[in-house]
This record gives sequence, structure tokens and C-alpha cells, in this order.
Amino acid sequence: MIERFLELRTVVSNIIIRHKNAPPMLTASELSVLSSVLQILRPIETATKEVSGDKYCTSSKVIPLIHCLLLKVKPLKVEESRAQELQSLVLKEIDKRMGAIERVTPFAVATILDPRFKKMHFTDSLACFMAVSKIKEIMKSRVQNETEESDSSDNFEKPEEKFSLWDDHHKLVHKSWKTAKSDDSISDELSIYLRSPVARLSENPLEIWNDLKIQLPKLHSIAYKYLTMVGTSVPSERLFSKAAQVVNQQRNRLKGKRLNKLLFLQSLPKEHWK
Repeated sequence: MIERFLELRTVVSNIIIRHKNAPPMLTASELSVLSSVLQILRPIETATKEVSGDKYCTSSKVIPLIHCLLLKVKPLKVEESRAQELQSLVLKEIDKRMGAIERVTPFAVATILDPRFKKMHFTDSLACFMAVSKIKEIMKSRVQNETEESDSSDNFEKPEEKFSLWDDHHKLVHKSWKTAKSDDSISDELSIYLRSPVARLSENPLEIWNDLKIQLPKLHSIAYKYLTMVGTSVPSERLFSKAAQVVNQQRNRLKGKRLNKLLFLQSLPKEHWK
């Protein structure tokens, strides 16, 4: 609304001049304050819209958007005192609400596993290290589960052997060999991913990971898990609003299955209907 008013200020001024009972037009100093306010609020509006989408990955965009938002708002040089107060208040609220966002594990892991961002927007090196460690931990636990399942199947099918005092030694050697091999594969896979070039911002991270599925199989499943999370509750709230429009007084006997189908069809983009 502020942006629209500033664009039409000359038109509004001409209209106000022609009417005696019209409210007074803003002064030049007030228009200057309004322009500064617009500079401060525009990045916030853009970030809010970007993180509230439901057609693309949003969980991995939270940390980069906060970082880019601060890079836009902090260096702004506004002369008006009211605009300066607003700028300091905005920065204070961002720090209060989002100051520790890099230590939120789901967002941090999703950001690192997004080929468009990786470690680029982390300002807290410890938080970045913790996120990478979390990814390694998840990969290691999955490898161990797979190893235990394979060992149990091997033991089930293995025939009885003669007694040997070195049986336990052989088992320990086999276990240590598998552990070392799995640790090497985990570190290699993660290092290959982190060293690769950052993807373009316009690319879809899920499609990129679909191409990397064969090369990085362990990271692929983890990336899909974290990248498919939503960054905010806006998509779910939007879905409830759509459901309220579908289930009205005339259609109050719709069952859950039918409602799910209708909402799904409503969510499809127009190109799928051609």
C-alpha cells in the first residue's frame, strides 16, 4: 500500500487540491519518511512471501532469507529519525526472533543439503559444524542399521560350524572392517557433495538430488526428508482456508477421502490440466 501510494502521490495530490473537503496531503518530509519506511519494509515483505510458498522447498530457505534480509536492512542509511527508529526496531526483532535460527537443527540440515546454499549463508561456524555432524550421525545410524540387518540375515542362514576359540576375534575384525568402510564412505560422500559447485538459485533442489541419487545414495534419502519440510505454517493454514471454502453449508456431508481429492486437484497448477 505504501509503495502504491508513493507511485501515485502526484495523482493523489492533484485530486486532493480539487476538493475542498479532502484530507490534507502529506508534506515533503512525511513523504521522505514514507520512502525510507518502504526501503526497510520491502525486504521483509519479500522474505515473508518467499518463505510462505507451498509449491517449492521452503525449509532450506529460512536461514538464507534471514541472512539476506539482514544484509539488506543493516546497511540502509536513512536520515529521518522515525525511519531510524523503525530500522533499529526491525533489526532488534529479527535478532530476538531469528537470532538462533542457525542452531535449529531441521533448518540447518535442510540448508546444508540444499545444493543451492550449502554452508554459504551460515554466520555461526559452530552451528554449521553441528549441522554437518548431525548429517554424519544420521548417515552412520542408517549404515549401522543396514549392517545389523545384513548380519542378522547372514547369521540366520549360516550353518553350524565347529568350535573355535577365535570366532569372536573374527567377528570383531569383520565388524571393525565394516565400520571403517562405512565411515570412509560417509565422509567421502559428504565431502564430495560439499566440495561440488553450488547450484543456481532457479533450480529445483529435489530434481538435483534425483540426479545425484546414484552418486550420493546415503545423502539422497536424508535430503528428501529435510527438504520436503515446510518452513512455516502458512501452507497448512492456507489448506484449512481452502477446505473451509469447499465444505460449506451446502456440502457439509463431504467425506474425508472426497475432500482430500478435491483439495489435491485444487492444488495442481494450471499446466497439468491442459
